[in-house]
Amino acid sequence: MGADLVGMQETSVPPPPRPDLSSAFPAGPDHALGTDFFVPPPRRSPRLAGVLAVVVAVCIVASATITPVVHAWEAGQHSHEFSFMATLSGHPVRWNPCEPIHYVVNLGAAPSGSLQDVQEAALRLSSATGITFVYDGLTDEVPGRYRNVYQPDRYGERWAPVLIGWVDPRTSSFDFDPGGREAAGVAGPLYPNPGPSTIYVSGVVAINVDDPNPPGFGSVGAQGPVVLHELAHVLGLGHFKAQGELMEPSGGGMTGFGPGDLEGLRELGRSQGCLTTPAVPGG
Repeated sequence: MGADLVGMQETSVPPPPRPDLSSAFPAGPDHALGTDFFVPPPRRSPRLAGVLAVVVAVCIVASATITPVVHAWEAGQHSHEFSFMATLSGHPVRWNPCEPIHYVVNLGAAPSGSLQDVQEAALRLSSATGITFVYDGLTDEVPGRYRNVYQPDRYGERWAPVLIGWVDPRTSSFDFDPGGREAAGVAGPLYPNPGPSTIYVSGVVAINVDDPNPPGFGSVGAQGPVVLHELAHVLGLGHFKAQGELMEPSGGGMTGFGPGDLEGLRELGRSQGCLTTPAVPGG
């Protein structure tokens, strides 16, 4: 994608069929998690076309199913082609954009080049939101469906950083096959307490180690756009069914954010004002 940190790149080649399934997991004892599934075919081909989106459980995601004939950006207006993972009184649930979002990566099962994909995705999200992302290094923590957002023995007296890792779908606590097609990734933001909350304090991304996406952002079938899509869910973006948007359930034929994606991220970002991050237990 070159040096453009928030590039929007469309392609004349039809996108491969990589449907994305929305779902929600039951909350664990120490967190609540909204999740997203990104499901590819066994092999990607730029010549394959078709989209299959299946909702397998209730997810707090606003959605739209009809793409307008004239897009908002074509009319010189703000794009409204985005949605949020959760809203409260008409406003999106979001992170405190005035504090850095820390993240750690488990590369134990990742292909070479994966850390660069994560760091590039963090740069693009930072540019789109004004939120600072801080890489705290490698971890041996394995992404799981009941992740504890407060782990002082591992991460100190703070909310656990966002965890990004590659997992084996056969042994993972995540269900990578909820709709009959194995997911390329699962992701979601984490609340500080069980049940809905007004703020996110952590998140988790689990990438399927068996998915054949090559690292990089060079094509719509690469690993980079999948990582970027999933991290945008951690930030609070939901799905929107419009081609030309990365948050379209199957990626929208994009390798970077589209105009609706960028507008949604702006509404989750620093320009919308600071929030108060809750103290950790006992803090």
